[in-house]
Amino acid sequence: MNNKYDKTFLEHLCDYESAWRMLFTFSVGLLGLMIIWIVAAEPGSETFVITLMNIVGLSGMALLSGGILWRCLW
Repeated sequence: MNNKYDKTFLEHLCDYESAWRMLFTFSVGLLGLMIIWIVAAEPGSETFVITLMNIVGLSGMALLSGGILWRCLW
């Protein structure tokens, strides 16, 4: 009997590989823009702090989605 409970959690995540790929591409692209933006922002300003918070969040999102993609491909 083949049902939805025969798959592991990772196999369920891999069913959405195209969405993970899009999330990874989005986060890496925005991460690049934020790195450029932080160079241009004045240290100590509100823009600098928010850009730094964006870099931390986008790095986490890129690592998570990239890790899932890597596990799905191997």
